[in-house]
Amino acid sequence: MKPRDLHSHKGDYGRLLIVGGSDVYSGAPALAGVASLRTGVGLVFIAAPRGIASVIRSYSPDLIVHQLSDSIITSKDLAAISRLLAQSDALVLGPGIGRDSETRAVIPRIVKKANTMKKPILIDADAIRAVAGSDTYRHRNVVLTPHAGEFKALSGVEAPLGWKKRVPICVNFAKRESCVLLLKGHETVVTDGYKVKVNRTGNPGMAKGGMGDVLSGIIGAFLAQHAEPFHAAVAGAYLHGRAGDSLLREKGFHMISSDLVEILPAVLKQYDRLRS
Repeated sequence: MKPRDLHSHKGDYGRLLIVGGSDVYSGAPALAGVASLRTGVGLVFIAAPRGIASVIRSYSPDLIVHQLSDSIITSKDLAAISRLLAQSDALVLGPGIGRDSETRAVIPRIVKKANTMKKPILIDADAIRAVAGSDTYRHRNVVLTPHAGEFKALSGVEAPLGWKKRVPICVNFAKRESCVLLLKGHETVVTDGYKVKVNRTGNPGMAKGGMGDVLSGIIGAFLAQHAEPFHAAVAGAYLHGRAGDSLLREKGFHMISSDLVEILPAVLKQYDRLRS
């Protein structure tokens, strides 16, 4: 967690761009955005398709939402997304983005543009499937956050149950592809191909839609504050699970993703500090 200076301003804590959303999944980028603000990022920009941009605005007045040109994200939006990238410190790509063929075609181009600008990137959800088979994600600034199904689409490998069996598979993939991999599961494995962490926070009540979007927002906040991608992913996985475990004591298995966003401050405040 970045210490706070008494004379600081919002620009000191990072600007995060989230690209995603579709007519079915309007809540995903909103959850990621509010989670990143709760984690401590200074500003959140969301680039979303026409028709759902106003819906995302309605979730929270704290989000800065840019409406794109069409009802899905297409190559026509690349210039607008590039302008927002230039103003941002990191990119979260994928929450709720959908699987439309035009959208899938532009996603590798967005990743390539961010890499050219040296912006750290988190790739999640259907954006993972869109970059499968390309080399655009092969970069030390890229964090991939697949669940087992998305990992199979990406690598062709069925991830076994149990972290001891998953670790060598994950390490080999991350080393070969020169990226950071966070493979979600009961025991989440995070590796850059050399360092490995296994996260044991979290519980089965978190098996709900939107939980991955919250995780993306948490990690995105750390990336925007210039945390090294491996460390950002490790910290994000741990805090995400800690928040879920706090909810377990309060609500049992009946939590939802927006509950996780709301409990984040109680989990994070123990790490707050002023710069001396």
